[in-house]
Amino acid sequence: MVRAGDVATADSARPADGITAGILTWAFPPALVDEAVAAASRTEQRARTLSARTMVYHALAMWLYPSTGHEEVLRRLMRGLARKHGWARGWRMPTPSALAQARQRLGPAPLRLLFRTVAPRAVPQAPPGMRRPVTLDALTLCVPDTHANRDRFGTAATADRGTVPQVRLVALGHCGAHAVLDAAVGPLSLGSACLALELLPSLGEGTLLLAELDALSVGLWRQAAGTRADLLWRAGPDWPLPVDEVLADGSYLSRLAEPEAPAAAPVPVRVIPYDRDGWSGPAERLITTLLAPEEAAAAQLIEAHRSRWGLADMVEDILAGGLSGIELLRSRGPDLVEQEIWAMLLVHHAVHGLIVDAQDFESATAEGLVTVAGTVRMTPQDRL
Repeated sequence: MVRAGDVATADSARPADGITAGILTWAFPPALVDEAVAAASRTEQRARTLSARTMVYHALAMWLYPSTGHEEVLRRLMRGLARKHGWARGWRMPTPSALAQARQRLGPAPLRLLFRTVAPRAVPQAPPGMRRPVTLDALTLCVPDTHANRDRFGTAATADRGTVPQVRLVALGHCGAHAVLDAAVGPLSLGSACLALELLPSLGEGTLLLAELDALSVGLWRQAAGTRADLLWRAGPDWPLPVDEVLADGSYLSRLAEPEAPAAAPVPVRVIPYDRDGWSGPAERLITTLLAPEEAAAAQLIEAHRSRWGLADMVEDILAGGLSGIELLRSRGPDLVEQEIWAMLLVHHAVHGLIVDAQDFESATAEGLVTVAGTVRMTPQDRL
């Protein structure tokens, strides 16, 4: 039983608690956490039992103990930290009210800034002549049904729970390393395309951006192409894509018009029709900025799009870690919901061993710290 005033000592820590603390402080060293706290203007003006640094680690640890209450998670975390780090020794368990206030005082900003500091380090830039495949994906997550969550995020109907509040998450995920490179969180009233605009600075030359056009917009296509990334998106059957020129590999050149801006000049694209396994409807179509088959063959692009990795895969990874049957997000206030989401992204990053500097990437792979499945290494004649 957790009681206010319990003391965290190294002797009282279970080995598993020390491992948890070790994972978190290895992936996110205290100095790095303190920098994020300071950048978010959450540094304390006076010493507190529940410092901002402690609360960042608590938010992360909640995902490592998904079926455990807030107070018990804090007790396990601090005993683990006492085993690993001197700064946690002698720490006393606060009251539940003090813990709730400390979570609210921290807010989401330090975790968001911490994620955006470490996420770009997960995967190095593509070598010259190669492209790293990155998925732009969106996901809505149900949150506890409170007035505050409804007011901030909006509601949507579900198949089994009626109308409930939901939060929207849009992210860039590396398809080979299974790493989230950048993310944006917002209410349902902000569509996927609007939130995706926040992520465009993370794109650039050497990226092949995979997405679904129906969930986004032609305007976003224009802006994403302006980052010098190459695009490969699936277009639904309702998008008019007239045949301008048939190419040798069966793809064809076309023009992508913008329904919301009919006066705008159409965007030149290459269309790649293909049959999806088990699908009896109209042929699927991919559209790309790679206009010449010599740049990337149609079959190669089809395979690249099929192998994309997205947010649903990330959530499945987390569920496989023990969240099955448990409410994914449990905070009853919107700031704490966002805090949970950024903590989820950070823990996924840490557990997959992806806090590795780009120059150490290959050696880390050899040691088994980073598993990269599906990374494409092409000959000069067959580069993606």
